[in-house]
Amino acid sequence: MIGVKSLQVEGLFGYRFSVYRFNKNVQTVYVYQLGDTLIDTGQSHSRDEVVKNLSGHHIKKIILTHHHEDHSGNAGYLSKLWNIPVYGHPDTVKFLKNGMKLSPLAQYLTGNVDKVSIHKIEPNSLIDTGITKLQAIYTPGHSIDHYSYYSQEKGWLFSGDLYVADKIKYFADFESMKQQIESLKLLCSLDFDILLCSHNPKLKNGKQHLKNKLEDFEHFYGTVVDLYSKGYNIEAILKKTGRRENSVYNILTMGSFCATNMVKSVLKDEGLILKNKTKPIS
Repeated sequence: MIGVKSLQVEGLFGYRFSVYRFNKNVQTVYVYQLGDTLIDTGQSHSRDEVVKNLSGHHIKKIILTHHHEDHSGNAGYLSKLWNIPVYGHPDTVKFLKNGMKLSPLAQYLTGNVDKVSIHKIEPNSLIDTGITKLQAIYTPGHSIDHYSYYSQEKGWLFSGDLYVADKIKYFADFESMKQQIESLKLLCSLDFDILLCSHNPKLKNGKQHLKNKLEDFEHFYGTVVDLYSKGYNIEAILKKTGRRENSVYNILTMGSFCATNMVKSVLKDEGLILKNKTKPIS
């Protein structure tokens, strides 16, 4: 089952597509339509609903925040269906040229990602949507190909997956907290109020929500480094920070998405443990 909700702000349309399994919402993502431009495409499991809700909008191009399957899942299909180009970060071009092979869990929750030919957007490029121009701002940390899109004129920020919540509980094993902190600092220097996150948009006080996440990450990062220097191990550090492991997430994702990865990310970023390992560097 796919659930759909929508929002509208001054000519901007947002559609929330939620995948349900056993009557539970297991994944929600927003797709935004601004003028002639579609920002992200949703998961492929929601394809029929995406087409149903967006076909009347006269979309001429697609821009992606990054390559992850819940954002790019329908890019190839919509590009062919509507005969329109897809744009993204240069690394997004590489990641999606042959499609994406997903884990069985990701296929179950999201669906596959077809191959798609993507045109490069260089950092700081301006994209004309017909309503306002969006600046492509390179904001790595969640992924190495992550763009946020900013309308200075409207005071809108399309932040992809860089926000999600004021306080993050779990991390993927490929994420960098240090990079996210730098990306969040960059975005917090901009003038905006509406935060159009791909999972949890904030139509008021968006910049403050982004600052809240930045402050939490900076505090967490400093605490982890301090505790590690005092001899605490990863498990003890996690407990001291007040985060708790979710055993269900840990088991289902085989450790690729869990709270422990937040601590590991800091230690990797500081060069204190090897990437993809928990062994300290001596």
